[in-house]
Amino acid sequence: MEHSQKKVVDPATRELIHRLLLERLSLAGIARAVQVFEQWLQTYMNHKYANVSRSVQVTPKKRGD
Repeated sequence: MEHSQKKVVDPATRELIHRLLLERLSLAGIARAVQVFEQWLQTYMNHKYANVSRSVQVTPKKRGD
């Protein structure tokens, strides 16, 4: 992008992004709503999801007698 400047996305905007994701909005829609570049948002989300634990803990169900 020509004449682009680096813009730091503040914590309040990141929190808004998280809330919008919970509402199941598209990344393109979120990028437009909070005025960030789609590529930044995609990279940010990839980083966040890479750090999410993938293990599932299962607790055995107690059998009733």
